[in-house]
Amino acid sequence: MHGTSSTTPSSKYRKLAPRQAEALTHRARGLSNAETAAAMQCSIANVANLLTECFFKLHARNSTDAVAKAIKHGLIQFTLVASIISGVGPEAQEQLRTRFQRKPTIKTIRIRNQGGSTV
Repeated sequence: MHGTSSTTPSSKYRKLAPRQAEALTHRARGLSNAETAAAMQCSIANVANLLTECFFKLHARNSTDAVAKAIKHGLIQFTLVASIISGVGPEAQEQLRTRFQRKPTIKTIRIRNQGGSTV
């Protein structure tokens, strides 16, 4: 699986396959390999292999490093992670995705710097 693959335009990292991104998203939620395997309806060994490929593609040393790099470089969507955690449906996911794609305003930046949340 370490063959050639394209890179994302804004990233030096190789694009994750959909199942790899899904496994890494579950890891971002804090699920164990066994819990991820149950959610993805596959074996624990398969989850371990998917995550190992993510680590390789992202030059990551562990799950935390892989999740941080994947979110930072747009390989997994934080809005999807947030929606999975909060359990919102597809319509709300689209609203979140649209909201996070907007450019921050001065008000948003000030609120973020003060440690609050934006509305």
